[in-house]
Amino acid sequence: MRIVRALALGTTVVVVSALAAGSAQAVGGEGVPDGTYPFAAKVAVGAQPDAQACSGALVAPQWVITARSCFGPAPVQLGAPARDTTVTVGRTDLAGSGGHVAPVVWLVPHPDRDVVLARLATPATGVTPVRAATTAPVAGETLQAAGYGRTRTQWVPNRLHAADFIVGDITAGTVGVSPAADGVLCKGDAGGPALRQTSTGPELVGLHLSSASGGCLGETGTDATAVETRVDGLADWIRQTTVADVQIYGALPDGRLTFSVIDAASGDRLTTVTSTAALGFTPRAIAALNQNTLLVTSDQSALYRVDITGNNPALTFAAPVQVAASGWSHRLLSFDGDGTLFGLAGELMRRYTITSAKPGAAQIINNSVVIEKGLGAVQNLTATGPDFVIGSTNAGALRAYRIPRLDAWSSETLTTSSVWAGINTVVSPGRGLYYGRTATGGLLRFSDPTPNDLNGAGLVSYPNDPVDTAGWNTAILAAVPFTANPQSPVDTSIFGLTGDRRLTYTAIDSVTGDRNGPTVVSAQTLPFTPRTLAVLNYNTLLVNDTSGILYRVDIVATKPALLFGTPVNLDSGWSHRLLTFDGNDTLYGIAGATMRRYRITKTKPAVRTDIADNVVVGDGFTQNTMAAPLLGHVLGTTTDGRLLSYPISREGQWSTPHTLAGSGWNYASLVSPGNGDYFVKTSTGALLRFKDTDPANKSGTDITAFPNDPVDSAGWTQIALSAQPYIS
Repeated sequence: MRIVRALALGTTVVVVSALAAGSAQAVGGEGVPDGTYPFAAKVAVGAQPDAQACSGALVAPQWVITARSCFGPAPVQLGAPARDTTVTVGRTDLAGSGGHVAPVVWLVPHPDRDVVLARLATPATGVTPVRAATTAPVAGETLQAAGYGRTRTQWVPNRLHAADFIVGDITAGTVGVSPAADGVLCKGDAGGPALRQTSTGPELVGLHLSSASGGCLGETGTDATAVETRVDGLADWIRQTTVADVQIYGALPDGRLTFSVIDAASGDRLTTVTSTAALGFTPRAIAALNQNTLLVTSDQSALYRVDITGNNPALTFAAPVQVAASGWSHRLLSFDGDGTLFGLAGELMRRYTITSAKPGAAQIINNSVVIEKGLGAVQNLTATGPDFVIGSTNAGALRAYRIPRLDAWSSETLTTSSVWAGINTVVSPGRGLYYGRTATGGLLRFSDPTPNDLNGAGLVSYPNDPVDTAGWNTAILAAVPFTANPQSPVDTSIFGLTGDRRLTYTAIDSVTGDRNGPTVVSAQTLPFTPRTLAVLNYNTLLVNDTSGILYRVDIVATKPALLFGTPVNLDSGWSHRLLTFDGNDTLYGIAGATMRRYRITKTKPAVRTDIADNVVVGDGFTQNTMAAPLLGHVLGTTTDGRLLSYPISREGQWSTPHTLAGSGWNYASLVSPGNGDYFVKTSTGALLRFKDTDPANKSGTDITAFPNDPVDSAGWTQIALSAQPYIS
């Protein structure tokens, strides 16, 4: 009986017998020449002692295709990988420094084949992707198999290897192959490319699935036949996932969900799929938080979270989670991609803060009335970006609203036309792209080069080039925001600075106090000696150094690896020993015993003038920690163990501090993301947690400690910490 072995096993997973590309001659374990198949990828999944290695291929600048089983054995679902994964592409010799190395941040599994598309945190610029074949393999055809794993002579080779294989048996999803000479597929080649040579370059025909492994180092058999997963029929699926950037979910009256993808540049719809399963309730309104998380209200005013497990080429989802049994009578919902959910019930609009990518009731906070009346005529609603929404009336007026977190809202009419009178649903993924569904089921498209100016002068419509003229059978639609924050399934994100100039990131569930995986430490180091930091939002930090220079640090990815861009020098003169941001627009800093208040005018300050005001709040601020737990309040601890709350107006005026605790708060760091959640680092490196039922009541009697259930009892050695504000 022929034994067929999986190709992604254990910590010494490796690949292929070594032949020069296109040659039928065995080369005795030597790798291919430099520059051969630059699209070939090494995929490292997990950490020792349970690490696995696979191979793959770059099919788009930010996407690698490989075997779905590399991410097992648990079912692989749409979303972030369960284990930290890193891809190296464009590097024939793994010991070299060329090519591109990036963590995987998203997986899109194929439901029927051992195939997955893995999105990289950053694009592999300078590496040309391989194209998927569109014609099937034929018996007797020669394919080149490539990979990075074990060979006949090496356990863990550092070079890409390749060998010729002859096509044999062909099924609908697989193709059997046998070596043309001494080639053999070994452990670690799972997901590696099987290539057809054409006059215009190689094309991807298959991915390595299994092998009899005869001749691999450590194996005693001689059978070297193998099986490839066919990819030649997946070109459309690959394009729909990697090229189409607009994603729209819908809910049909019978409770089934739909998913459509659109190429924003051309306006072409590439696919629409409809789920087989139904929600189990009658949907009323829908909002897409991210690619695999929806919020849906029912006709009974309940709110559900729906987790998408796959969306292309089949749409599947887990059993809906009821977040609230009542109180959600909203006829329209929309998420702005920046943590804010807008809901319209009758003439009343409410604004909510979403603190988790997978929210429960505790992660939907700040139920504040934004607009109290006058919205009854608005027949559709969509958030177009952070703090901005648009909607049209049945009279054809397209209205835009700016709804900041704190200041008064404002609105303007962008245009009035019969076209907008006939649109019953409008959605936007951001970047000035709007899509409107007509009463007859068409989907029109519009663009606005300046979507946040409350001015419709630049609004462009494409009446002769709609997405579709018919076929959109539901008025309940939601577009996935291009930038979807929050991105973590838990609600608290804490960044830190280490003594050796690295950044750290920790995700914590504020309800249970449990970390969502280990603290991630950047491999990169800051090009300066840091002193303290403040988190502005999920991908922007302000960090000052010991010489008084303030830098903006842009976070590229937090998991599975913490990556950041080159720090931007904003200004000198920032000798602050403590910094904290309130999540709205206010930055507080203490230099010596003097507190100053600044106003952040841009999400990513680029120059010093983007940090306005510089108001002296006062002197005498000698606390050794500082956090902004809510708007207009600063929290701090003193060397004698007091916990103090300082009310500070937007003008910088402050009153006598309130003593929340008279002793016991002798901590090295204090951070708060808001909502009464406090985290403190002890001098011994523990991270403790507290819950303040009402952080604005000037009293500490309602603060609950969890001494027997800390986040960690040790290990927090950072020199400074800062929490991402929930409302940021």
